[in-house]
Amino acid sequence: MLFDRRGDIYAWVAALMVFVGIPLASLSIDIVRMMYIRGHLHTATDAACQAAVDPLDHAHFFSTGQARIDFNRGRAQARDVFQRTLTDAETVRYVESLTVDFPGPRFAHCAAVAQVRNIIPFTPGMTVRVETTSEMRVRYGN
Repeated sequence: MLFDRRGDIYAWVAALMVFVGIPLASLSIDIVRMMYIRGHLHTATDAACQAAVDPLDHAHFFSTGQARIDFNRGRAQARDVFQRTLTDAETVRYVESLTVDFPGPRFAHCAAVAQVRNIIPFTPGMTVRVETTSEMRVRYGN
């Protein structure tokens, strides 16, 4: 008895699509989304870190003449700018957080983390981390 095997290729192509094609397509979608989130997170972290070094501690400046950051106002401004910059978090499906440290009287170090929720089931969740440092710049006189 002779069997007709011309239709066997369709079964192999279907199996290949299910086990290779669809997972690769979903991974490529999530990777592009992660790169988008990383770019926005980096922009927001840079803006937040610059906002953290903006407020001058006026009492210290007037008493000593030395410029330094008002840490409480700097931290509050950084969080506000960070949240206003990342307005698409719910739409793009990620959860972000920001930490602001002051390693010196004129420096701010900001680190942001975003937990990216996957769109396609069975793909791993991703974490995006971004860090930046800013320095306070004060001009005296004109």
